[in-house]
Amino acid sequence: MTHLSTDDLLDRLYGIAGSAVEAHLAGCSECSQRYAAFEQRRAESSASCEVSDRTLAAQRRAIYARIEEQPPASLRWAPALALLCLLAIGLWLYPSGTRRAAPSPHPEISDEQLFSDVYSIEESAEPRAATPIHALFEDAVFEEGGP
Repeated sequence: MTHLSTDDLLDRLYGIAGSAVEAHLAGCSECSQRYAAFEQRRAESSASCEVSDRTLAAQRRAIYARIEEQPPASLRWAPALALLCLLAIGLWLYPSGTRRAAPSPHPEISDEQLFSDVYSIEESAEPRAATPIHALFEDAVFEEGGP
């Protein structure tokens, strides 16, 4: 005999279980005990928790006291010290005018040279993939004794 799964018991707890679950609970003592434990936990969790006004007022006073406290003197200077450290690290890492940059492995190209190269690439409306096909036809023309 297979027992009800946890999902089946939860469905019954929330009132969406089918008649098969109801029939099984009526005949199976083990599943009925598990279901009773579910009902007990649900009742415990839904019970209201009483907190006195005195307790809430004491918590409120403690919160206000912490808000009004001044931070220790050592912590007041912490943001300024952090900023000073960041500034020192930045100045140390920033390349000064006396340092020379490592030579580039690529030769320098002037703007005119770059523009000329880009223009020559974009000048042709024909895709580069068509070049091998043209070579095939040029060979055929020379073999036939063309112009």
